[in-house]
Amino acid sequence: MDVGSIKVRDRIQGSANAKAATKRRVWLVVGVILFVLLLRWAYINWLSPIFGYYGFTYMVPPDKYLLLAFVCSVLPSLWMPMEVTRPSQLGYWVLYLTVFIPSMIIPLFVQLSELPSIAWLTMTLLLGFAILGSSYLFSLRQPRPALQGQSVFWYGFALLIIICGGTAVITLRNNIHLVSFSEIYDVRDAASELSTGPLTNYSVMWLYGAINPFLLAWGLFYKRPSFFIAGALGQLLVYSSFGTKASLLSVVFIVGLYLLFRIGKVSFALKLTWVIVVLFAVLCGLYIYSGEEPGLILFGLLFLVFFRSFGLAGLLTGQYLNFFHHNPFTHYSHLKVVDLFVRYPFHYPLGTEVGYYYYNPLVDTTAHFWATDGIAAWGLPGILLISIIGALIFWCIDSFTQHQDPRFAGLAIFYATYSLANLSMFTTFLSGGLGLLIILLYFAPLQRRAAFKARLKPIPSAEPNPGPTL
Repeated sequence: MDVGSIKVRDRIQGSANAKAATKRRVWLVVGVILFVLLLRWAYINWLSPIFGYYGFTYMVPPDKYLLLAFVCSVLPSLWMPMEVTRPSQLGYWVLYLTVFIPSMIIPLFVQLSELPSIAWLTMTLLLGFAILGSSYLFSLRQPRPALQGQSVFWYGFALLIIICGGTAVITLRNNIHLVSFSEIYDVRDAASELSTGPLTNYSVMWLYGAINPFLLAWGLFYKRPSFFIAGALGQLLVYSSFGTKASLLSVVFIVGLYLLFRIGKVSFALKLTWVIVVLFAVLCGLYIYSGEEPGLILFGLLFLVFFRSFGLAGLLTGQYLNFFHHNPFTHYSHLKVVDLFVRYPFHYPLGTEVGYYYYNPLVDTTAHFWATDGIAAWGLPGILLISIIGALIFWCIDSFTQHQDPRFAGLAIFYATYSLANLSMFTTFLSGGLGLLIILLYFAPLQRRAAFKARLKPIPSAEPNPGPTL
């Protein structure tokens, strides 16, 4: 074949690839548009009528503000990663769907603040989200650790499990009860009384934020059922002793994401977006079919998806914006150590203070990092500042874990990055287990480089040296 024929072939192939990429991007944008519309329908027809007393009121916004919120919600779909080629991209997607989009729509419906203030919030969050994703524009850096051998890592990991698990079991041994979600708050209150200090809290949070998710991800990705079972039982132990529903649900979420990686040849972004669109459409359809009188199971699913997973973050964004229009900023004094140098302006912890303002009882309304480390700390400029810090943390995650397959590392850190939808960035990094996971993934045994050089190929059926059997 002559040079001219090769150039023509390459040009045709390149054109075909470009058309396929454009088609995938269009379908992604369409999926995001449908998700925004379904979220709006769910808010107007279910969240607001049922939970209006909780703050999900509905004020009809002017069309120009609604258009701004809609455009800002959809715009990031033009640059969102189509595949998980860096571990933090999985967290970036979770934040986009569960925090960013609801924070574009719901504050506009609640209207706790003036409409121009909400418009500025919308545009600032868009810029902050773009800044967070800017970490993917920079090349990664990573000093490789000295190889210690697999046994050193696994013995150290086992010792960590013994210390954290032993501390949690010894402290909470009298509070281990397998109960339903409706009774879990009694377990949580009792656990708070039994906790003896930071050692117990760190042990429990590292168990369900880092250690157990690492076991779950390793067991699924490298086909070690014993690891997966150990991680699932560990999350069950945390749920039954400490009362954290999310620890139990994390098993379902990690398995679901793993299946998205494994099933089909469609881009991960398309699978994730359209699965959520279908989920919303099915739940909305079932609610309509029930005559707007859902049974206990359907109501529980509607609550878990519409209220807890996608609605609450948006409501808290609006509440924090309004609260800090009338109260002093914390300037990060809500964080330990910083409060030694900067006076904390409130009596109660940040989440409880905001909750007391809106609900009178001492309700903990701890929110996502853009609210707690952004709006609460410095107002709207704080959103940009914490987004810069978040981009740096994302870059560190990707740099120090680049020798691992990004899909495995993404599964391992998924729950910790999901915590950013509910906690401070700094709390998530330290006590939430994100920092610990970076260390674990950095020193974890190396796998075959061919498995992650070809990052878009299907997950291999087996990997060499996947670690010992528990």
